[in-house]
Amino acid sequence: MLKPFKEFWASGEKDAQMCIYDASWDTHFGFCCDVDDETSQKLARLPGVLSVKPDPDFGSVKKDYSFSNVQGASTLLFPLGNTKHWLVRMDKPGIGVVTKAQMVDYYAQILTKVLGNEKDAQMCIYHVSWKSNFGFCCELDEESASNLASVPGVLSVQPDKSYDSENKDYGGNDIKKSKDVSISAEASQTTPTRTKKLFVTGLSFYTSEKTLREAFEGFGQLVEVKIIMDKISKRSKGYAFIEYTTEEAAAAALNEMNGKIINGWMIVVDVAKTSPPRYSRGQSRSAATR
Repeated sequence: MLKPFKEFWASGEKDAQMCIYDASWDTHFGFCCDVDDETSQKLARLPGVLSVKPDPDFGSVKKDYSFSNVQGASTLLFPLGNTKHWLVRMDKPGIGVVTKAQMVDYYAQILTKVLGNEKDAQMCIYHVSWKSNFGFCCELDEESASNLASVPGVLSVQPDKSYDSENKDYGGNDIKKSKDVSISAEASQTTPTRTKKLFVTGLSFYTSEKTLREAFEGFGQLVEVKIIMDKISKRSKGYAFIEYTTEEAAAAALNEMNGKIINGWMIVVDVAKTSPPRYSRGQSRSAATR
C-alpha cells in the first residue's frame, strides 16, 4: 500500500513507513504521516489521493477519514448544497473472488459514469459491501442519484436510512423492484451491442497498451488500443479506448472481458460514448448541459 508513495522519500519505502503514524483500511481508506509542506503538496497530486490536510486530531487515536470531513468537498462538487446520503445496491459482478480494494475501485468506476470524474466519485463513497451482498453508500444530489439508478449493474438507489450506523441493508429486504426496472434490466440484457468501440476503466497504472491488446485481440481484429495518459505526470489515467473492425467482435469482448482481472485490477468494460458528459467541481450540472 505504501509503494506508490515511496518515491517522495529519498531513502525509499522504509522512510515512508517511519513517517506514517496512523492508518485506516476498513470502511474508509487513508493514513496520517509526518512530512514537510513540499512533500505533502506532491502527495496531494498522486493518483488515488483525495486530500492532504493538517491532522486536527494529532493527539487522538480516533481519526475522521470520511468524505464529510474533506472541507468544502460536497460544496465544490454540488454547488447547491442539496446532497443526500444514498444506499446503492449492486448486481454481483461476473467474476470470482476479489479483494475489497478491487471492489471499491469497481464501485468508484460505476459512480464515475454519473459524475464524470473518478476522484470525485471516490470522495462521495463512505461505505461499501462486497462479500455476500454488493453495494455502496454515497453522498449525491437527487439528480445524480436518479442518473445512477439507470447505470447497468445498479439494482436500486435508495436513501440511506441508517447513515449513522455501520449496519446497512444491502440485501434489499426492505424494497421490491418496480416492474419497469425489471423490464429495463431484461431489455439491456437482450439488446445487442451496436458499437465497434469500447471504453475500459479500472486499469492498473502499470498496464501497458501491449498487455491490453493481448487481452482483447482474441475476440477479433483490432483497429486501435489507446490508454489515456495524464499530460503532467505522464502516467496512465486508468482508462482506455479499444476499437474493433466489427460490431460482433466488440460485443463478444464486452460480454467476456467486463469484470476480468488484468495486472491484479478488476476492469470495467462498457460501450464508448461519442461525447461523455464532463462536470467540473465548480460547475453545476444544469450549466454543464447547456
